[in-house]
Amino acid sequence: MTTRDRFPAMRLSTPGGALELHPLEPARPESDDDVLVRMAYAGVNPVDSYVRAGTVGDPNLLPRTLGVEGVGESGGQWYVVHGGGIGVARDGTWAEYVVAPRDALVPVPAGLDLELAACAGVVGATAVRVTCDLADVTKDDRVLVLGAAGGVGTAVTSVALSRGADVWGQVGDPAKADVVVDGWAEPVVAATPDELRELVAGLGITVAFDALGGGYTGVLVESLAPHGRLISYGVAAGPRSELPMQALYRKNITVRGYGGVAEPEERVRSAIGRALDQLAAADMKIPVDRVVPLDRAEEALEDLKARRVRGKVLLDTRTVEEWA
Repeated sequence: MTTRDRFPAMRLSTPGGALELHPLEPARPESDDDVLVRMAYAGVNPVDSYVRAGTVGDPNLLPRTLGVEGVGESGGQWYVVHGGGIGVARDGTWAEYVVAPRDALVPVPAGLDLELAACAGVVGATAVRVTCDLADVTKDDRVLVLGAAGGVGTAVTSVALSRGADVWGQVGDPAKADVVVDGWAEPVVAATPDELRELVAGLGITVAFDALGGGYTGVLVESLAPHGRLISYGVAAGPRSELPMQALYRKNITVRGYGGVAEPEERVRSAIGRALDQLAAADMKIPVDRVVPLDRAEEALEDLKARRVRGKVLLDTRTVEEWA
């Protein structure tokens, strides 16, 4: 603990309103089940925008601190902080100090870069679940990852490659193709569903990871090989899709969805631990696009929404540009 008696937190006072930097006294654990954690880095994720808008969590639980994940220190041990309602049903990680349930803390392996560890709660756990569990990717698979330059996309690509699969990564902007190449996958530059259909025809894709939805999902059903697997975990291109049902049933396509908000807490903890192990072993790669001061959280959310982020964007919870 420092000698200061107030510490920065990014707070939301009205649904969909502006984020404001507030000087707060560190909260105190109210029971033995809670732990005070000094945060170092906090992740910025699409779910933070949903919480801000009031479409995830209780919109009346205001004011509140946003942020569903991060990495921090307590009692000399570094932890990933995620789950237990953090940033959804209680104050989140966009603050220098957070009171977290003990069950929301997962120890960080010694020597693992803390910026990487800060990505394990959402991106890392999602990549483990969709790649290893839902799709069960093997060396015999030919994998297509939509949104491959994003945080989850880069992680899914790297895990699929580490399991021996052939991998293609779709990006909508040619300037982002280097992210896929740097990850050792083949880039597919397709800004529209029709472009994607043309470029992947004949590739024999057996597993498709869909972070886009909209018109892309139907193209994936058309493009998958018989007995292919389609895993959906995002709708960046639109929340509704029209599926060619005849192709889906005639090819015995399996469609599975993943949403971390609905995951049981114990499963989340296990997935985070597995993600940390894979990050430590370099079987999972999550490029950190930038680390910005805590008071630039609004800018970070806008960059994420506008797809100006390659990989992951983090907040340095110990640093603010303007602090009175």
